[in-house]
Amino acid sequence: MNQQPTVRGTPRTVVLTLQKFILLLARYWFLIAMLLTGAILASGFLAPAFMAEGQPQAGEAIYRFLAPHNHQLPQRSYFLFGRTGGVQTYSLEELLAFGANPHNLQNFVGSAEIGYKTALNHRMIAIFTGIFIGGMMWVLAGQRLRLSFIWFLPFALPLIFDGLSHMVSENSGEGFRQSNTWAVTLTGGGLPASFYSGTTFGTLNWLLRTVTGLLFGLGLAWFLFPYLARRFMSIRLRLEPRLKKIATAEKV
Repeated sequence: MNQQPTVRGTPRTVVLTLQKFILLLARYWFLIAMLLTGAILASGFLAPAFMAEGQPQAGEAIYRFLAPHNHQLPQRSYFLFGRTGGVQTYSLEELLAFGANPHNLQNFVGSAEIGYKTALNHRMIAIFTGIFIGGMMWVLAGQRLRLSFIWFLPFALPLIFDGLSHMVSENSGEGFRQSNTWAVTLTGGGLPASFYSGTTFGTLNWLLRTVTGLLFGLGLAWFLFPYLARRFMSIRLRLEPRLKKIATAEKV
């Protein structure tokens, strides 16, 4: 009876190494996901910290690394380590007065006087915060928090609508998300005029970016983590017995 050829030598070593790596990923995927989420979130704050500590090369490297994934507009970012202390936000008019180039706003990082902007904008900070908090809640709830795709949509659609409306507003030149006249009508103009315009703390645009980002992050965690848990458990059930059998055979 013909026996199936056994892979030996270097190819076998490579295959076993890859399988062990995949099994390691399957066992610790959640820890890895949370560490990556935390690292990205922390890096958004490390950039201004490096700038404030007189290490612009390190700070600028983080800005460049995160730039492809978020717009880094200073009027939609937090500023840290300024002379006034605390966390600051500035209007576009204030930033232009501070020396920002209106044709290249993304490259304005701030100064020692006003502070340095975070490398993640308001919405991205909210999203990654939501993912991290959602992941912790998922574990603490015994992995029972889970959303189907249909139930994930209510968490995602507010962010999509808010983001698209800003894009249309800016690209069309109408600026309806700058004045938010629709919100004035809905609320009867009962809130201060400063609430309806701009992007600084306490404005409607800042609130919507923060809330929709947090909702999306929470929903993504409760939708994606249960799915990954099932997939990686399936991998473990296949690989663990196989690798254990091989390890036992090699000891004989």
